[in-house]
Amino acid sequence: MGESFRLFCVIWQRLEFKSENPTGDNMTDEANIRFSFRSNEHDVEVVIQGPPSWVNLYRQRIGLEGDIGYTQSVHDSSTDSSEDSEISKTARELPGPPPDPSRLPSIVRIVGDLDVDAGVSELGVPERTEPNLAEISLFLEELDEDPEPLSDNISGDPMAESWIQLVMTLVVREHGHTSLSVGSIESLLSDRINRTGVELQMFLDRLWLLGKLERIHGGAETQYAPNPSWLEAS
Repeated sequence: MGESFRLFCVIWQRLEFKSENPTGDNMTDEANIRFSFRSNEHDVEVVIQGPPSWVNLYRQRIGLEGDIGYTQSVHDSSTDSSEDSEISKTARELPGPPPDPSRLPSIVRIVGDLDVDAGVSELGVPERTEPNLAEISLFLEELDEDPEPLSDNISGDPMAESWIQLVMTLVVREHGHTSLSVGSIESLLSDRINRTGVELQMFLDRLWLLGKLERIHGGAETQYAPNPSWLEAS
């Protein structure tokens, strides 16, 4: 019997018995188990599944009884599926009353009909205006005294940094702009910080590397935007 079993397994690669009662033996209501055995040397894999008495019977018949292979219990798939359905049914039942779509207000708008500027005005947000460099320059000239140099000397010129911070504050808070071009900064502050052209660009880049300004490429020339935390320092 053992020799026939080996030959059969070599031919079919895998031998699997399930409790379909092929021999007409009386089956019981015992919980199913699964016996598995594999031999890599002979390229054989055996799986026997059914009630313990039936599995042990076939193990004896094919010569695999004793302390070989391994056995594990098998859950009934029908029981598992019923439990899963109960869990999913419970999960679908939401607390509270059922939703009533008729109680939700409907707002219908035509595409492109939204007036953003009107909505901003209703909120009381000041309108954005173009910075008037002449007016800003006049404001700087009318200052009673120059701004105090910043206590942070990491930029190398805290006085020049203080002037740039003042101009950026005016542009952001009074006009609603987030950046200013290099040419505009030069026209406003070249005489006050003694920097023009490439020298001014290098100083602005130093502030950018320090995280105090953001450099914006695009348009006619490079622009710089102040970091909000840097403005708050003023």
